[in-house]
Amino acid sequence: MSLYERSQQLSAIKQLIEQEVNHDFLHQYIDAPYIDEDRILLLINSLAGHTYSDHEAAQFVATAMLIQIALDTHERVTNLDDKQKNRQLTVLAGDYFSSLYYKLLAGVRNVKLVGVLAEGIKCVNEYKVLLYQFDESDAESFLSHLKKTESGIITKFMQFFGSQPLIRLSEELLLFNRLALEKERAMKGKSSILFEALKKFSYPNEEQPFQQLPMDKKLELLYKSEAYIKQSFEALQNCLAKAPKLNQLLEERIHILMNQYKMTARLYAEEG
Repeated sequence: MSLYERSQQLSAIKQLIEQEVNHDFLHQYIDAPYIDEDRILLLINSLAGHTYSDHEAAQFVATAMLIQIALDTHERVTNLDDKQKNRQLTVLAGDYFSSLYYKLLAGVRNVKLVGVLAEGIKCVNEYKVLLYQFDESDAESFLSHLKKTESGIITKFMQFFGSQPLIRLSEELLLFNRLALEKERAMKGKSSILFEALKKFSYPNEEQPFQQLPMDKKLELLYKSEAYIKQSFEALQNCLAKAPKLNQLLEERIHILMNQYKMTARLYAEEG
């Protein structure tokens, strides 16, 4: 498949997902769900070598994405800054998005995939409980759980379709993206589970949330986050060198992300 055809496939699947999650009433009160193109490309790549029709492939990928969107939507309920009505609607939106994946799978009649993805949902929720308990004794264990929550659905999907060699790369890419997002949230003054965890491990007796910490403590945690992002970047770089053949669009996307990080890291170092 050419780069243009792959781009068209990505756009078509994204449009399918947008059509499914479109709900005028919900969008009056909560943000439209984020549709992660990197995840779509990873899922598409995991179907390489199979003889599914374009319709079937789109339904499979959209199904996995709807589950991820539902899980991400439920996670947003932990943001205590939201108004009560918005929080309640966010819960309902997550349930609504969850129900949509059964509708899509019914169209391709793949009962086994339903069971496999249900296992993925169970695993992700179990790791999320561990994340929000903050009971781990070190940041490395926390990051391991965060990686599993980000990649749990994709891992099950890839195992089902026989794409195990792609799992490690997917885990590292999704963790890298999540860490970058958490840092961006913290820098914008928003709540961040990563920075709350780093605060817990670094200052166990500190009751104030990260955003209310003194500047010196904030800076220390930002430096620590940079170290973990760099570690994640290096793991991703190593996985990419060993990865099986990727579709051109996915490979280009990963290289763009990595180059953006290198430029940001260089500027960050120069500014001290």
